[in-house]
Amino acid sequence: MKMENLSGTRALIRLILRRDRIIIPILFLFLILIFVSIAASFVNLYADAALREALVLQISSNPGIVITLGPIQNSSIGGLVAWRSAVFGPILVALVSIFLMIRHTRSEERKGRLELLNSTVVGRQATLTSALITICGANILLGIVIFLSFLGLGLPWEGSLALALSMVAFGCLFAAITAVMVQLTESSSEARYLSVAILIAFFILRIIGWDEGGTNWFFWLSPLGWVQNIRAFAGEEWWIFGLFAVLTIGLLALAYYLSSVRDLGAGILPPRSGPNRASFTLGSTLGLAWRLQRGMLLFWIAGFALMGVFIGYSAQTVSNIFIDNPQFLNIISQIGKGTEPLDIYINFMLVLFGQIFAIYGILSVLKLRSQEVKRYSEFLLTNTVSRIKWALTNLSFALIGPAIIMVIFISCYSVSYGLISGNMGQNLPQLLSAAIVYLPAIWVMVGISVALFGLLPRLTSLSWVALGLLLIINLLADFLDINHWILNISPFTHVPNLLLGYTVGWPLGIVLVVALVLILMGILGFQRRDIT
Repeated sequence: MKMENLSGTRALIRLILRRDRIIIPILFLFLILIFVSIAASFVNLYADAALREALVLQISSNPGIVITLGPIQNSSIGGLVAWRSAVFGPILVALVSIFLMIRHTRSEERKGRLELLNSTVVGRQATLTSALITICGANILLGIVIFLSFLGLGLPWEGSLALALSMVAFGCLFAAITAVMVQLTESSSEARYLSVAILIAFFILRIIGWDEGGTNWFFWLSPLGWVQNIRAFAGEEWWIFGLFAVLTIGLLALAYYLSSVRDLGAGILPPRSGPNRASFTLGSTLGLAWRLQRGMLLFWIAGFALMGVFIGYSAQTVSNIFIDNPQFLNIISQIGKGTEPLDIYINFMLVLFGQIFAIYGILSVLKLRSQEVKRYSEFLLTNTVSRIKWALTNLSFALIGPAIIMVIFISCYSVSYGLISGNMGQNLPQLLSAAIVYLPAIWVMVGISVALFGLLPRLTSLSWVALGLLLIINLLADFLDINHWILNISPFTHVPNLLLGYTVGWPLGIVLVVALVLILMGILGFQRRDIT
């Protein structure tokens, strides 16, 4: 590669860091908190070796958990941390790498900004190189912080280094995979779908390769399997990092080659031709909104349906683990008599997923802004479609979509658990009620996005900052003595834990009113402001 192709790389790195000075720290701080909280929880709850051995026996007896999370390779605290982190940890790191790579390459190209940059002294490969350096650098920084955090918790340095390096290697690998997908496709969404599809394929291959019989070789086809075969805290296999290095370098070479032979704005794969005539469903604003939103909605429904099946299948084992742990029994006694360990487990899942469902709501609102920026909305709004009708039609997916995902998640959990326990459908109404009360808090996050869209459209992306701050507050509340008025900022603080005996009160009503006011402010602001 000629050096002039890299001209301007340093300046572009500074530009990326300037633009993402808020997003990148929040994303990686969120990841760090997750890893550290997992390690801290095992240190606090499983200090006794007998408890750890009992946990290993419980986990080993449940094929559902072993298939999904892998076997526990060592009963030490480090071994438990590696077992709990070695599947979903790399997946989260990969998703962040995919998001950042597409944001700073294909998205910039689609918006025409890259064409402006290339008309200056910026080299042809400078954009790709600056994105790769920034993302890989952020992954390395993440690995350093995780390594130092594990050392601070008293874990052995060899295993801490191996686990932290595996996250770095997986994040850099997916930065390279996404770099190739960006060259193959013309649109950001296609590059994103292909990258996520590869991540899902790796996960499926790892599941197929879990069997120690004839399908064990599938494990080696998946880099997710490589992460577990590194065996952090269980006799580290350092040579596997060589596989990551070879594959990542090979993909980067392919990405640079494809970038050098394709036209700016085009992809290697030819775009698919559309039908000659539009479907009759596109004759209404609702049909058009469904066409634009259905892919994301169906993806979330399918993902959480599978999640519900898995959680239902493993719920009884997790409940038994709670019963065998005196620390958990102490927590149950503090909550109150009559509280079942399984209720605590499901309640924890609802708290976690209730916050994740807010991500779907924000993504749906951001599609409104995306249509406006791409000037698609002008074709409708210059016709007989009013602004309010167009906005409300699209917002209906942000408001109703989380409810649909919740109902399907709970239903799949109930059926899966019912097949295992023989208690089919008995607690379904109670579970649905416990999930649905999260909707007002989710709608507050949707309302913040709508208010930004209507009043400050250029700052609509700050919705992620608001969600990130609230998630950090909720996470830190478990470890720090945070003042109660700070906790009250988060709408999720006011959601009653119905499974733990709490009842719906007036604070939830206030949360609902705040959500409605924010949405109304956004709609009225959109009606009065200029388009784009």
